[in-house]
Amino acid sequence: MRVRPEPSPPGSRWLRLYPRDWRDRYGDELRDVLDTRAVDWRIRLDLARGALDAHLHPTLPRSVGVLGPVVAGLAWIAAGSAALIEPVPPDWPGYLLWTLPLGLVGAIAQMRLVMAIGRRSGLFAPASAGPTLVVAVLGHVLWIVSLAVATIGGPYGAVTAAAQSIAAVGTIGVGLVRWRVADHPTAEAVLIAGGAMLVPTPAAWVVVGAAWLATAVVARPRIDVRPA
Repeated sequence: MRVRPEPSPPGSRWLRLYPRDWRDRYGDELRDVLDTRAVDWRIRLDLARGALDAHLHPTLPRSVGVLGPVVAGLAWIAAGSAALIEPVPPDWPGYLLWTLPLGLVGAIAQMRLVMAIGRRSGLFAPASAGPTLVVAVLGHVLWIVSLAVATIGGPYGAVTAAAQSIAAVGTIGVGLVRWRVADHPTAEAVLIAGGAMLVPTPAAWVVVGAAWLATAVVARPRIDVRPA
């Protein structure tokens, strides 16, 4: 005789949007609450907003690690160096056809790195941390999409430059937040990387790569920095 599993609460699938550490800590309590009420669109909206807040303000500060800084750093150093040895420097945003894949890898690794650094204060992040991180992530997503399209032969130029600029501004914002909470010298490395992304020359990519490589050394594995 087969025993049919008990149906899960209507809103329980929304818990998958939350980080694992949050689910381990609060998941059972939220399931109990969802068991007692009808899950309408207002509750779904609250669950979605709560998931976003849980990702922006994790229960534990995030570790930068080594892989992200190394991949992002080496990708941008390689792309910038390759463009610099060309007889004529490429126009802004400075990609050559064969450096587009390097830029794509660098942008993906950089977005993950910015996300990790932007959430290093955990629950103690200042109010400005969320909006700046959202801008940085959205800018990187647009940038990654534009690079992917260009890599497969699609249009490239002003759109790619604009997306890169938005990602750079968001990165600078994340660096300023880290500066505010005295997360030195990680803040300085992020500010250098974000600022160099706005400079229209492949030489700046080498600076970007060096700044990201530096975060593997200067970023402490775990911090608990309260907002100033």
